[in-house]
Amino acid sequence: MPENKLTDKHLRTLKPTDTEQLLGDGGGLWVRALPKGKGGAINFYYRFQIDGKERRYNCGSYPQTSLAKARELRNAARNLVKKGIDPVQQDANDRAARSAAQAMESMEKTVSELLEDWKRVYLSAHRKDGGTAVIDAMNRDVIPTIGSMKAKDVRLPHIVKVIDRILERDARRTANQTLSLMRQMFRHGMGRGIVETDPTLALTRKQAGGKETPVERNLTFQEITELHQKCAQAGLSNRIQAAIWLLLATGARVGELSKALWAHIDEDAQTWTIPATNSKNNREHLIHLSPFAMTQIATLKKVKCSDYLFAGRDTKKPISEKLISKAIRDRIRSVPLKRRTPKTGSLVLAGGEWSPHDLRRTMASRMGDLGVEPHIIERCLNHTQQGIVGVYQRQEYLAARKEAFHVWGNALNQLTQNNALKASK
Repeated sequence: MPENKLTDKHLRTLKPTDTEQLLGDGGGLWVRALPKGKGGAINFYYRFQIDGKERRYNCGSYPQTSLAKARELRNAARNLVKKGIDPVQQDANDRAARSAAQAMESMEKTVSELLEDWKRVYLSAHRKDGGTAVIDAMNRDVIPTIGSMKAKDVRLPHIVKVIDRILERDARRTANQTLSLMRQMFRHGMGRGIVETDPTLALTRKQAGGKETPVERNLTFQEITELHQKCAQAGLSNRIQAAIWLLLATGARVGELSKALWAHIDEDAQTWTIPATNSKNNREHLIHLSPFAMTQIATLKKVKCSDYLFAGRDTKKPISEKLISKAIRDRIRSVPLKRRTPKTGSLVLAGGEWSPHDLRRTMASRMGDLGVEPHIIERCLNHTQQGIVGVYQRQEYLAARKEAFHVWGNALNQLTQNNALKASK
């Protein structure tokens, strides 16, 4: 059958009429001129048969597509038909592949954007602080190194680089924590189709910060007396001193104490209720306040200026838990920081350095020395029983807990009065 029957002149002189016009170029290529009422466009198409069905393949529109180009497209489509391939379906498949590739490209995120996605989807809903602490840690140690990289391009050497920079400042525990956070973030990315693999997978904690030894620091009875003597000489405000003694008397965490409201304190019943929203394990906790603890409450009441026991500079907000920790840490470090207290080393005890969380461990350890049963201590700390015991034993032991807090409070009262105290055997 003859081909290439048309010329460019045929197309230039083809004008739309009231009816559709068809011109054959041969070889299955047709020119279709739409009527005036439908816009008068001039289109090329290749008509062919495959699997016993007639099909039409679009070869462009004139004059955007020249006659020569339309013939090239017809020839390419015809070659596919000879191979048993439907060019119309092939085009559809190619468009779908391009669309998928573009969609994937639009989903490509940098590590910084992956972190934001993790926060938006998971951290904001599952972390009590909305992910603030995680974001701060990642912005400090991860984002400066790999934040601008495409998340899908991150490989093990990049992860090692992040960890090595942390190890340069000998922060081994931070290195392990950062590795764990990166692993969680990349696994979130896998679940969201942002990355295909987890680049942290081959790196273990042993190869990052190394094995961590459990923190065991707790104050002896003698060190508690020593702490009382040194607090007065360390330049601490009365409310920070009260915070130290309340942490020791109640076993509460710094964050739980810093968020405490006066409404949580029942002075008549001598109790402090930590709401679930303030506790680490999202479990409401009742603490019985011993006379020793109530003395600290009285100290705070003298400077009450807010709904919070420890108000921040903005009295509508609580004090930052970091401020309490910094006040203690600044008096334990050996070298003073710029614009901070010069009383470095003033709170170092006979057993060495200590932290606010060590006070919680101290309460648990010394309660045991005073004869309080372990399961009662666990309840005083608001620990959740594990295993089969946690499933079936749900009692709160309120009376025993009250007695434990009072025994401990009496011991603290003696120790801070410089009286010797003997542990129960």
